[in-house]
Amino acid sequence: MKILHSIVFLFLFSAFAQAQDVDPSFVFTDLQGNTISNGAVITVKEVNASGQLVVPLRVKNVSGEKRAASMYETLDDMPSGGSWQTCAFGNCVPLSVSGYSSKSICTAGYENGIETEWIPSEGQYASWSATLQIHIFNIVQETKFGQTRDVVGTQIIGYGPTVTINFAYSDPAHVDGIEAASETKMTAIYGADGRRRNGVQKGVNVVRLSDGSTRKVVEK
Repeated sequence: MKILHSIVFLFLFSAFAQAQDVDPSFVFTDLQGNTISNGAVITVKEVNASGQLVVPLRVKNVSGEKRAASMYETLDDMPSGGSWQTCAFGNCVPLSVSGYSSKSICTAGYENGIETEWIPSEGQYASWSATLQIHIFNIVQETKFGQTRDVVGTQIIGYGPTVTINFAYSDPAHVDGIEAASETKMTAIYGADGRRRNGVQKGVNVVRLSDGSTRKVVEK
């Protein structure tokens, strides 16, 4: 019984410690200003007139103090052939692999759009996920030509919230990524756990078509 109590205590302590590890200086918000919870998953499947799938998020400094920050973007699953651009925290940066947006010192109350988007090649239909996390850096002083100013340091002093972006880019001639043409019919739908479903549900759906092919459909 003592061993069981110890295991439960360690589990609760670990969960509490992990929750405390999230630096609260910055939050993600939606375009209406509502805070997005840490660990949230957002699905993006609308392509704008410029051929971009835009991430509909903003960032806000809620610390009440000046903070230096950047956004680390994990793009390991990004399909080849397209491109990625992020303007979070300053100048726009194109990325082809995982990396940082610009680093910037943000005043108290700073709030701005991240202006981050995946730009697939025409007809590059795919479903994949990217992860965005705010990193907080130290601020150091730099003196040049007799002028001293604050600049972003190289030391990460905090890890802010994380969001996962699920991109679901489907052929517009399909319905929810499923062939609409009469010669190809949907014969079965399965969940990620392999169980058969009566229809497309929220989350990952594996759809089997009459031509023998299967497709993964991510429904928001």
